[in-house]
Amino acid sequence: MNKEPFFSIVIPCLNEEKSLPLLLQDLVNQTLQDFEVIVVDGNSKDKTVENANKFKKLLPSLSILHSKIRNVSVQRNMGGEEGKGTYLLFNDADNRLPKHFLEGVKYHLGVNQTDLFTTWILPDSKHRSDKAIATYLNLLTETGLLVGTPGALGAMIGCLRKHFGKIGGFNPEVGFAEDTEFVRRGYNKGYTFSIIREPRYVYSLRRFRKIGTLKLLQKYAVLNLKIMTNQKVDQKKEYPMGGEYLEKDDKTTTYFKKLQSVFIKKSPKKSILEKIRTLLSFEESDL
Repeated sequence: MNKEPFFSIVIPCLNEEKSLPLLLQDLVNQTLQDFEVIVVDGNSKDKTVENANKFKKLLPSLSILHSKIRNVSVQRNMGGEEGKGTYLLFNDADNRLPKHFLEGVKYHLGVNQTDLFTTWILPDSKHRSDKAIATYLNLLTETGLLVGTPGALGAMIGCLRKHFGKIGGFNPEVGFAEDTEFVRRGYNKGYTFSIIREPRYVYSLRRFRKIGTLKLLQKYAVLNLKIMTNQKVDQKKEYPMGGEYLEKDDKTTTYFKKLQSVFIKKSPKKSILEKIRTLLSFEESDL
């Protein structure tokens, strides 16, 4: 009888013929091999599946599922239902993993078991502006947990498999921030959520380059306001997935509207402010 793996690594993808092989090679190179890999393809029109199949000898645990529906939540749920590991570990196809990443994460989970988790990120370049974006995203994740409204980037979310179904999986009807909605729903059900600061995975900033950093932040603001006001987000039109979309050179237009909103500022507790200051000083060396 085969031993169940510690990690079931679920990778939803759509037209990721360039990025996916890099991530799969990173998995081949991991110092910890106690995992299975589940690629869930959304009917790609390029060589994504063909390139994934080339890794079946290098990754004997690799399986490739085919989703008729192009929806990141549907694809994650398919992989989650197929997984046999202690933890489901959801990855984006354009992630890169240092060779000690899985070993380091497993060590942390052994010391401090948690139901849900994410990790800090590294940018995919050494540009100062990209390091600043990575720091911003790390601190945003930390601050959310500090104030009791946790969230995580869907590029890296871990969940104890036995709890995934109880939480309800990812909601396909949520077109933006479905990752944070999943984490927050689990947290509100009483499951624990932790942030692992080391090791970090390499997070792709290609969406920032595609749209432009300022415009993307404006876009996120609009989408977040829609979520806050219970408006539905059309994922295909407003937040599309897929490598082919992010690699095209065409101009992005008609995304943004002027924000005309009043934000009520509420002073955080002093203890939270101190923790945020500590995090800022911890990250300063990376900028």
